[in-house]
Amino acid sequence: MAKSALVRELERRMQAAGLNQKSLALKAGLNETAVRDIRIGRSRNPRTDTLKRLATALGVSVGVLSGHTPVAAARARPPVRGKSPRTLAPALKLRPERSSEFVYVPVYGVSAGAGHGMDFEPAGETSRLPFRREWLRQVTTAPVDQLALITVHGDSMAPTLIDGDTVLVDRSQRAVRRDGIFVIRHDGLLLVKRLQIDPGRGKVIVSCDNRDYPPLAPVDSKHIDVAGRVIWVGRRL
Repeated sequence: MAKSALVRELERRMQAAGLNQKSLALKAGLNETAVRDIRIGRSRNPRTDTLKRLATALGVSVGVLSGHTPVAAARARPPVRGKSPRTLAPALKLRPERSSEFVYVPVYGVSAGAGHGMDFEPAGETSRLPFRREWLRQVTTAPVDQLALITVHGDSMAPTLIDGDTVLVDRSQRAVRRDGIFVIRHDGLLLVKRLQIDPGRGKVIVSCDNRDYPPLAPVDSKHIDVAGRVIWVGRRL
C-alpha cells in the first residue's frame, strides 16, 4: 500500500532531524504507539492535537506535515532526470490535466505594486508551481486557467503583504462583490489594494493596510479595472 502524503512528509522530516520513532514521540510528548500507528497506516486520520504536537516537534506547520500546502506538494513531486535540455524537455512540460493529484498554476513575469505601482509589462508565463488539487479546492473553485501567481513589490499593504511575496490571483473575480484584496489596473500599472464596498454611496473605497499610506477617495466601481482577487499569499521566511 502506498504511503500517504502525511507519512512521506513525517518520515522525511524525521530523517532530516535525525529522529527515530521513539525520540520523536518523546520530543512531541506522545506515546510511541501513536507515532508508529501513523507510520504503518493504522491511524490514517490522526487527531488534530497529535498532528500539532508532531509538527511542533519537527519545526513545521500542520499543513506542511500533512502535505496540504504547495510547499509539501512541490516536494512530493518526483525528480526529473535527464542529460540534456532535449531529453529533459518532455518531462518539464507541466500539464495539470495529466495529474489527478496535482495541478500546476502558471507563474507570470509581471509585478504588482503594493506601493506606487510597477509598470505592467506582460512577460507571459515563466514557469508553473505545483499545488495539491485537494488543497487548492479548499481555497478556490476557480478553474486553473483562471489562476495566476505574481510577485508583490512595495510596502503599502504591509503587514498583510510585504515586498517579495508571491500571491495567488483568481482572475475570474473581476467584480468587487465583497471586501477583499484585489489586483487592479490603473494608468498602465498593476496595483495590489484593499477594496471595500461603501453601500451608503454605492462606491468602492480603495485603501492600503499600511497606515503610512492615506486611503484614496471612494470611486465608482465601474471606474476600477479589476484584474483579479488575491486569495493566497506565499512568503519566504
